[in-house]
Amino acid sequence: MMKYLITVSICLIFLPILAFSQALEGKVYDSDRNEPLVGVNVVILELNRGTTTGLDGDFNISNVPPGSYTISLSYIGYEGLKIPFNLSTENWDMGIIQMSPSDLRLEEVIITATPVESSFRYQASQVFSGEQLRQRSDMSLGLMLDGEPGLSMRSFGPAPARPVIRGFDGDRVLVLENGERMGDLSGTAHDHVVALEPLATDRIEIVRGPSSLLYGSSAIGGVVNLLTGDIPSFWERGIEGRLSLQGATSNNMFGGFGKLTHGWDNTAVTGRFSYRTSDDVRTPEGRLPGTEMENFEGALGFAFRGSGYRGGVSFAAQDMVYGIPEGIDDTDEFVEIRLNKQTGQARLTTELGGFFDRMEFRLHGGRFFQQEIEIEIEDDGSVEEEVELEFTQWSLSSTLTLQHKPFAIFDRGALGFNVYGRRLEVGGDDAFTPGDNNIQFAIFTFQEIPLNQQLRIQAGLRAESYRINTRPNEFFPDIDEKNSGINFSASTGINYRPNRNVEMGMQLARAYRNPSLEELFAFGPHLGAGAFEIGDKNLENEISYGSDFFINWSNQKFHIELAAFFNHIEDYIIFQPTGTIDDDSGFPVFRYLSDQARVMGGEFNLIYQINNQFKLNSGIDYVHGDRTGEVNEPLPFMPPFRWKTGLRYDQSSYWAGVELRVVSGQDRVATEEDPTGGYSLFGLEGGYRFDEAGRHSVVVKAQNIFDKAYRDHLSRVRERGNPMPGRNISLSYHFIF
Repeated sequence: MMKYLITVSICLIFLPILAFSQALEGKVYDSDRNEPLVGVNVVILELNRGTTTGLDGDFNISNVPPGSYTISLSYIGYEGLKIPFNLSTENWDMGIIQMSPSDLRLEEVIITATPVESSFRYQASQVFSGEQLRQRSDMSLGLMLDGEPGLSMRSFGPAPARPVIRGFDGDRVLVLENGERMGDLSGTAHDHVVALEPLATDRIEIVRGPSSLLYGSSAIGGVVNLLTGDIPSFWERGIEGRLSLQGATSNNMFGGFGKLTHGWDNTAVTGRFSYRTSDDVRTPEGRLPGTEMENFEGALGFAFRGSGYRGGVSFAAQDMVYGIPEGIDDTDEFVEIRLNKQTGQARLTTELGGFFDRMEFRLHGGRFFQQEIEIEIEDDGSVEEEVELEFTQWSLSSTLTLQHKPFAIFDRGALGFNVYGRRLEVGGDDAFTPGDNNIQFAIFTFQEIPLNQQLRIQAGLRAESYRINTRPNEFFPDIDEKNSGINFSASTGINYRPNRNVEMGMQLARAYRNPSLEELFAFGPHLGAGAFEIGDKNLENEISYGSDFFINWSNQKFHIELAAFFNHIEDYIIFQPTGTIDDDSGFPVFRYLSDQARVMGGEFNLIYQINNQFKLNSGIDYVHGDRTGEVNEPLPFMPPFRWKTGLRYDQSSYWAGVELRVVSGQDRVATEEDPTGGYSLFGLEGGYRFDEAGRHSVVVKAQNIFDKAYRDHLSRVRERGNPMPGRNISLSYHFIF
């Protein structure tokens, strides 16, 4: 009887409240496209209750008592809203709420991974921009990214250092400039540089894992996209700009960069100029000759915008000279690489009517010229120069993407067309390959299907035709080889967000890579690379069947990401040392051959915000690569297991940190490949912000503070018997106005 009375009493108390409780309803739309937004977080702040919008942009929060509330709406890439709302028996429907895309949406969306600027990820990716990018700035792209999860560095001195993603190097990692191929030769050999000043980048996006679906050949291992802002996307009226100065002790490096943009209501002009110079690198065992560099670079751009469209054009030029540590046993002999390039870019984005409602057009083309010169100082003091190798390349890369409206079961998707072409002429006293004419045409589609508010799938397909015709030169006067075909890539992925703290993604992909000119036809000494290379014209296209998985969990204290990958590759092309020496050049002989291969591994990264000032960052990565066909042995040049951890103190005006990097020895090596020992490196860093916005800032970094002598397994300098750089203190100043 007592339980019955208590139950009745409770019902009588709460019945009036329940009777007048309402279901708060509404719909959320994109203000520009007037389309529903799926997955918007809608929260009643006073009740700490919320939901996310469904496939039609609708939301429903049930059992809300009458009263005055503040409704918060947040969505990646859109300006957040806080709306006061009075809920009564007659007023429970908020109607259609418009959310506006934010000018800062690129800070949240990694556009390299999707042609529709979707915030949903299907493979591991990361981005660097703003102050974070400025604090990482260094003299080359490889140095800036080395040590990030899944990223290491192929080094042949600091200038030609280039990113390695999950053990994939060279032509398997595609480096883009503003979404298009750069037109340099950095992917073809380890002595070639990424031809862009690092300080010119406003943003760097990295996609780990195969991306052939969107970018075709050379993206089998991943993509690094350098966004320069030479064609501004957003601007304010008036003048704004950036000034950066850098210096370093290990090679007496100095770099300076300046950028200025003047904006009007609908147009803007921008210009940038940079200069960088350095001496030879100092190591714990002495100076490393042939690692000096000097670089000039500049660009001018014009942008326009109007109702439903924006675009622009830009022009850039570069002149660079850097050394290669080739003649390290003879101080009177050294190798120098001289290059210059001129490029033009264009971009247009416009809103359309009909099913395809948005179009983006990108174009990047230009001329690239490079010489590899052997320089000897004679006994009488005179200098003799010989052009051993010379490249002249004209290239064009262009993409047209049409985005369509949601229909049937599909969310926004894209249909794209891509063309890439180049004409390469090869000359010099040791032209070890012919030239070529290379043309590629592709069509691709990318689609997303939301299954519910937490789960969606992605599917895509790309078809690409290619044709390569050789161009004769002095050493290949009668060559007339052709290589053509059609490649297909496909991917399907799943994104699952059970709540606002967790995101999981998985992708299955078929990717491809066409053999490079060097892999097919090389025969002779390559001075800059210090190798006698032998190609094989019968090499087939690499075909990779890969899977990627990641899980990301975060809250106010923790951010944890775990990623894993597995790739089975048919006709994997291997740059295999033979263990022999060419008598005439004195270079070790390397042969290009193919076999089945398996590459797998993963990354783990933890960020722990201890309190408002202290943050702990720790991560590991591992790659395991094997030949699995005719020969069962490790693949050459696989990065060893690494662990990096650091502690950082940061408050409004200054910050400081310490970092430890531990790298294990690599004894899983291919035939005729030398193993390397493990090592540990300590670093310190700090900075000072002269104002709260960080517009004036100074950054100090101390690397390898105990001046440890070590050999990095991916460094080609290691093959010349020299260690990596010793202790280095760098100082940089940044001013944004």
